Amino acid sequence: MRFRTLVLFLILFLAFSQMAGKAATNKLPIPTPATSGEEMYAAYCAECHGRDGKGMARVHRPATPDLTALAKRNHGRFPYAVVRDAIGGQYHGSVYGPGEMPPWSVLFQYVGSGGEDEIRVRIERLTEFIRSLQQK
Repeated sequence: MRFRTLVLFLILFLAFSQMAGKAATNKLPIPTPATSGEEMYAAYCAECHGRDGKGMARVHRPATPDLTALAKRNHGRFPYAVVRDAIGGQYHGSVYGPGEMPPWSVLFQYVGSGGEDEIRVRIERLTEFIRSLQQK
């Protein structure tokens, strides 16, 4: 089972690397502690979504969304479950096409302990950090 998961990870990584184009650094996710959503965002998300969360339209097609306006676009309510599920790879809705964003729940198996609880904590802390970026 572990071998199949590793093969899936490599396939996803290679597909993501190809789609990200020249802006990608083609590197595996670096092990970053699950204790800080801000540190994980800088390590895993900022390359595509920008350090400030406003997206990077010139680098990616389609443009990555402005993560600072999620609550504004949702009538003042932060769409916590949608963001959490998008990070985990369960929801892509109309925002992401297939393979536009890697399923971080799979990739997080290879950083840290990779246990279910740690993966859940990582996704929740990233979601909370993105909530803190919201502009009013």
